[in-house]
Amino acid sequence: MAAATRALKIAGWVVGVLVALVVIAAGALWFGGGPVAAWAVEYPVSAYLGRAIRIVGPVTVQWGAPTRIVAENVHLANAPWGSQKEMFAARRLEIRIFLRSALSGPTRIPLISLEGAKLLLEKSKQGKKNWDFGLSSTAPQKRGQFPEVQRVEIKDSDLTYRNGVTDAVSDLGIRTLAVSEPQPTSPVEFEAQGSFQKAPLRLAGKVGPLAELRNTAKPYPVDIQGALDQARLTIEGAVKEPLDFNGLDLRLSLAGAKLHELAAMLGVPLPELPDFRGTAKLTGGDAKFALQAISLKTGQSDLEGGIDIDANPKVPQLKAQFTSSYIDLADFKGLFGGTPERSSAPEKPKEANGRVLPDTKIAVSKLPGVDADLSFSGRRIKSTGGVPFEAVALGVQLQNGELTVKPLRFHLAQGDVDLDFHFTPFTRDSPPKMQAEVDVRHVDLHQLLGKPSMPEMLRETRGIVGGFVKIDTTGASMREFLARMNGDAGFFMENGQLSELLERLAPIDVLAALGVYLNGDKPVPINCLVSRFAIKQGVATATTLLFDTHDDSIVGNGNVNFAGETIYLDLTPYNKHFTVVSLRTPVQVRGTFAKPAFHLETGKLVARLGEALGLAVTVPPAALVPLIDTGLGDKNACSTAYALQRPPGNPEPKSGGTIPHDR
Repeated sequence: MAAATRALKIAGWVVGVLVALVVIAAGALWFGGGPVAAWAVEYPVSAYLGRAIRIVGPVTVQWGAPTRIVAENVHLANAPWGSQKEMFAARRLEIRIFLRSALSGPTRIPLISLEGAKLLLEKSKQGKKNWDFGLSSTAPQKRGQFPEVQRVEIKDSDLTYRNGVTDAVSDLGIRTLAVSEPQPTSPVEFEAQGSFQKAPLRLAGKVGPLAELRNTAKPYPVDIQGALDQARLTIEGAVKEPLDFNGLDLRLSLAGAKLHELAAMLGVPLPELPDFRGTAKLTGGDAKFALQAISLKTGQSDLEGGIDIDANPKVPQLKAQFTSSYIDLADFKGLFGGTPERSSAPEKPKEANGRVLPDTKIAVSKLPGVDADLSFSGRRIKSTGGVPFEAVALGVQLQNGELTVKPLRFHLAQGDVDLDFHFTPFTRDSPPKMQAEVDVRHVDLHQLLGKPSMPEMLRETRGIVGGFVKIDTTGASMREFLARMNGDAGFFMENGQLSELLERLAPIDVLAALGVYLNGDKPVPINCLVSRFAIKQGVATATTLLFDTHDDSIVGNGNVNFAGETIYLDLTPYNKHFTVVSLRTPVQVRGTFAKPAFHLETGKLVARLGEALGLAVTVPPAALVPLIDTGLGDKNACSTAYALQRPPGNPEPKSGGTIPHDR
């Protein structure tokens, strides 16, 4: 909206200056011909504007009613602080004008024609405008002062807008633009073809007659259809004061594919999304606007709400509130580097190098130059695996280009999940940064995964789970974030059973060797799983990894390397009840995320009882117990079991050794 206000006001100013230039040039032509006209424009007019104007080509005139003036190879210097030497250049400029009307008003201009023009509009880092010549009196101030322009033609031209405050750049290419008003009382018709940010752009439509533009007592009608790349836009309604972009009452409709690409053109980063359609109502004015009754559908997901925008401050302010009855996260796979379902975009090819983690770049340098406060509440959200989230609450703040998500909370299978997130985009001095904290409390796996709609291998999964993740990282993609993270993570489970899911994680003979499967076909109930990983530069090293069943305790050591996508873990089972049949075999887990490899240490059967190994092996550190209680709830099976094993006077066992992470 601020851009539209700026464009309309600049357009009015440009027309006013052109009229003044034409009158001066015409007078000079009358008295001395083309050379005198060029001299008048290049010297007195340049001094008046405070910018150098050069006309390299000839200036010709055909007197009459209207008078036709043509100037070739015209150049206008930029502001001294500008990024380029010239603000405007045109291969050919033609204006037809009734000169007498420029003196008596209203000014009548049958034609303005530009060919091969380049216009650069820019702001400095201090907010100065290169189009500010200190000549505001030249531009039309009221609707009634706007000249009668019968036709505007622009060919093979470019407009660039650069915001020095945010370093955002917008490019508009105009292959053809025709704006015409056949009769003074006829609607103004326009049609344009070109590009915006290199994407194909088409616009067509009708607005009210220019006579109505000058009628301040009547709203100005608007009817516009357009397409930007694969998105289609319709704008219908009226504007009370169009030259000032005030008194808006417009209905908007937007539909198509690749909404993320459209948003990127406007400087807003979004993940790849499925095809979309949406409607809204735009009202307001004086740089304060409201998008009301927003209704957006993308894939199977819906969103409703409103946005208030205040473009008056140096950094525009945005406040939004949204609700949703249903969101399918399968529509947002693009956030993780995949292709969403129900998208007309082609499926992304899998990487040939065997990597698993997506390396899709996140538009981290494109956070919009606004301060925003967004709140969202969702009734039901379906995950990519079919798991429903309920009572979702989300708060998002964008301040000084930094993004904060606090909180993201939702209820899940009798449990709760909280996430806090802070993101700092790329700067000249540092890469993008992210801090995140996740807490999972008392989630019932069977309620979560046991529904008939879930895959069969998950339906018999049971247990109560909890955990936490705290990370600090940098990067420009999901792969880089994971490869550079530092932090702490823990996962806990009580009274569990992983069923066929285990078969997807490891072969049956490996599971049997660890004592997790009986007779190779039935999963063993899990009394408790306690794990904690220290994370440094993308390497998660197990400081505690215990897997407890009725007959065995499995102790794990090693690490997971997210940078190299490799696994280096040693799993050692210990018998609780000594029998020859129950002797277990240690297992080495090596390889990559894409192809993990399992090796049985067949020459090393574990015959010792767990109790003989010492509490340092089977009992987690005391500092971990409160975290287990938080994740699983009071009086959970893990804390109870380990509290019984810990003797008085020995609250903290000795820590074990470390495992190399560069293998």
